[in-house]
Amino acid sequence: MKNTYLKKKNNGLKSAFFAVLKSVGVTMILLLAMACGDSDCEYNTYDPCGGSATRPMVDLIILIDTSGSMGAFATQVSNEAQAGIDAALADCDSDLRVMYLGVDGTFNSTNFTTSHRDYLNALPGAPFPLAADLPPSGFLGEQGANAVEDLSNYFDWRDGACRSIFYISDEELDGSSPRGDTANEDLSTANAILGAQSNSVTVFSNYLTYQGLGASILQNYSDLTTQTGGLLFATNSFPLPANYYVDNNVFGDIVCNACNGCTN
Repeated sequence: MKNTYLKKKNNGLKSAFFAVLKSVGVTMILLLAMACGDSDCEYNTYDPCGGSATRPMVDLIILIDTSGSMGAFATQVSNEAQAGIDAALADCDSDLRVMYLGVDGTFNSTNFTTSHRDYLNALPGAPFPLAADLPPSGFLGEQGANAVEDLSNYFDWRDGACRSIFYISDEELDGSSPRGDTANEDLSTANAILGAQSNSVTVFSNYLTYQGLGASILQNYSDLTTQTGGLLFATNSFPLPANYYVDNNVFGDIVCNACNGCTN
């Protein structure tokens, strides 16, 4: 299925006629509606994002911070993410490909058994110049912004698929070491946003705020998600409320709105 757009051809007589109509108060909407007849318009067609208007392709990365504090959440996140995906697909049919990855680490007995670094290093063209390798290094398992940037740039996205990353963490986007390095936090976030925008990736996040890290950290998460067309789900609990992803339609938003960052 294709979306059809109209582009008006130049026509001197009609342009003059439109100027007269406008002078007597006819709205621009009416003018555009009358501007083209079959012989006066050329038609441009574009493929819809995801390759289909009814069953789009969606590539989804579920990415988790692999710090020790997140170990208490990993099994629950893994199980509830799958339940949320199943519920979303019941409401929003799509050709969905899901990849569970940990930020420079893994969690046993979960779906997060591959690190984002190991996944990227196994792709054709590797090794890549990863943002995660740039100073300051801090604790690699918490550098969510760098992981989002690297995955946006180098993940093997399917041609024509909507691209989405869902990131779960209870830490700063550049990691907890050192705390309060606002300039680097902001820079890492800005680079992640640029990487996502440049590759038409929509970023969603579940930020667990129970540590009370401050308004600037929350703002970084908000910027990363909203500026890429995604949503932020901030939860102040330890652990997550039971069935949170299903009850709040988290993956319904992610799967069905993954194309927000997609451009034709």
